[in-house]
This record gives sequence, structure tokens and C-alpha cells, in this order.
Amino acid sequence: MTYEITHEQRLVLLEAHNKLRTALSNVSECQDLWLSDIRNLEKLECDLHRIFKFVPEQDEQGRRMYYGDWILDEEDTDNDDA
Repeated sequence: MTYEITHEQRLVLLEAHNKLRTALSNVSECQDLWLSDIRNLEKLECDLHRIFKFVPEQDEQGRRMYYGDWILDEEDTDNDDA
């Protein structure tokens, strides 16, 4: 399956990339992490979910397992948009 990424999505990822570089630099240089770095990392995670359609896997009862590894949306057996 092939996906196309829009220019707007590329800009979102570019901004996230630059914030990730800043956070990694802070960790490397200061051995510390700013709260804003944590916020930016969480936003990057959400952007990746949204843009690349990552979803949490479901257990046998159909409940999402947010604590485990996520899968591609098309691999989701239920595809219920939860």
C-alpha cells in the first residue's frame, strides 16, 4: 500500500523533527529534559499516529491495548476507528 504525504503534513513533520532535534540536544548537553520537550515529544507521537495511521492493537474482546505496540491501521482486524 502506498501513501502520499501532503505538503502540510510534511511541514508538520519538519516542525516535529526540529523540536525533536532540540530535545535530543538538551538531553545530550544538559543531561536534563525540559517540560516543553516532553510536550513536544508527545505531540510528535500524536502527529505520527495521525499522519501514518498508526492504531493500538485490540485484544480478544475488541478493547484497544494502548500500552502495547501499535500497528498499521490496515492491519487492524476490526477497523472500527476507535
